[in-house]
Amino acid sequence: MAAAAALLVSLPVTGTANASTGAAQTLGAIVDPEKQYADYLATRRPDGSWSGAADPGYKAKSPATSLDTHPKFTEQQLAELRARTAGDVKADASAQATVQNVRTVAEGTIVQTYLPAPGVTPEQLAASLRAQGQRDVQVVRPSEFSTMAANDCAYGSARTVTCPVSFWRNNGHEDPIVRFNDHSGSGWPVSNAVPKWNQVANIDSWYYFNNCPSLAGARCVDVFSGNYGANGWVGLATRAYPSGRTSGAFAESGHRIQLNDHYSPTTFTRNNVATHEVGHTLGLGHNVFSNDVLYYVANKREDIGGENPALLSGLYSVAR
Repeated sequence: MAAAAALLVSLPVTGTANASTGAAQTLGAIVDPEKQYADYLATRRPDGSWSGAADPGYKAKSPATSLDTHPKFTEQQLAELRARTAGDVKADASAQATVQNVRTVAEGTIVQTYLPAPGVTPEQLAASLRAQGQRDVQVVRPSEFSTMAANDCAYGSARTVTCPVSFWRNNGHEDPIVRFNDHSGSGWPVSNAVPKWNQVANIDSWYYFNNCPSLAGARCVDVFSGNYGANGWVGLATRAYPSGRTSGAFAESGHRIQLNDHYSPTTFTRNNVATHEVGHTLGLGHNVFSNDVLYYVANKREDIGGENPALLSGLYSVAR
């Protein structure tokens, strides 16, 4: 751990700002993200609620869907969004990097994608994670993926999380339904991030705080927060696949997002991180535009852009 700490550029804080109120939030004891999830699985109630959930604050009253304030994009609106993005200067795609850990468990294959903290390079983060015992961590760059097909893996600067693509099945519904069961604290605006992605046609993203009631064909993605320490990352998305696969249809369970309280949002926002991780969970990868919400470095961009929703809508334009 000492070797790992030497690699990292962390922000030495004793508390963080609450994203909704600006009030100081005291950091608790360091939490191991794997143990947190194991504790949740062992003690969750049948409806998906958990006694270990953080104080939600304003989020407790958030609706599952907000189509009145965030209606589904029309084709014309998508075209307008794409037009706004068309003039953006694109970054060099070779600079992109994804820090990920792939491992096999009894239920299938787990892929974990980390969002580096400010000042931490992907290589430093990977070295730190290896020093913490995660031997399968890799830094993956676009050239290491399969060639991207124009109609499914890329649209302008947007990219899917894998190529061939990863996706949620419809399971008898008109659109796949992905419900985000939020156990995170009030400083993380997950209830703001999820409705943004629900604007995308052909896939439904619903928000729940600390419950996920039974609904045939739908699935639940758990969202946690905690003081995960100066480990080099601010966000972690865990995806699950059937055994032996790392693309294609997602497994129906085992997915989660974890948001690190340790790092103060100065050169990034927590809205950016939450929106970024939800995008990964739905099937989007890192965008090559350096000012995009899905860029591989956390930043202050919070809207989902024009090319990300176009690519995601196309990904789910056919029933799977």
